[in-house]
Amino acid sequence: MPPSQDPFYIVRQDIQDTVNELKQKMSRFHGLTASNPERQTIAAKVQEGVDLLNYQLRQLDIAVDKASENPERFNLTPEELASRRVWISTTRRQVQDMTETLTTAKATPASFAMSGPKKPSQENSDFLANESEKQVLVMRRQDADLDDIEKAVTRIGHIGKEMGQELGKQAEMLEELDQDVDTTSNKLKAAQKKVQELIRRSGSNTQLVLIGVLIVILIILCVFAFY
Repeated sequence: MPPSQDPFYIVRQDIQDTVNELKQKMSRFHGLTASNPERQTIAAKVQEGVDLLNYQLRQLDIAVDKASENPERFNLTPEELASRRVWISTTRRQVQDMTETLTTAKATPASFAMSGPKKPSQENSDFLANESEKQVLVMRRQDADLDDIEKAVTRIGHIGKEMGQELGKQAEMLEELDQDVDTTSNKLKAAQKKVQELIRRSGSNTQLVLIGVLIVILIILCVFAFY
């Protein structure tokens, strides 16, 4: 089935369009001050879009799991199934990033109102702490991405090994068939020589009988060779 007609790719394109739209809203969100009313409006729209994306990704997960139970029915290879799972995982992390950003942005004004204005040294310490937390989150996501890639590569490796074993078995079967054909060919040649020798010794009166015997021998050899 072409990607343009595959339901997975249709939903995937719809999800990707939504992700791109939410990223544009988040860019606008970061450019506004905390006191700007538009910031809250954008945050609400982004949260609504994030909820929809999480639902769609869960449905895609279920669809891929169902397809993996009988991939031949949907003409799906193990590589294609692994690629779909990696895409879903990567997109889900992008959605989680937006959710965490909104949560942090909502918590910052309340924290500021409760604690009051901070001194420059305290602000610097908070900034460094926030940056450190962000780096830890980035490293965790990178580790998760590497784990997904490693699993996909491992699955592909197992598939390649199984294909190699199957090809080896088929090569052995072809070699055995070649040997059988050679053996049968040698037997036919030997039989022909014997018949010709009998014809030469017996004379022309028994040629028709010997031809009939030759035909029967050939039929018997063919039956043993190919059945």
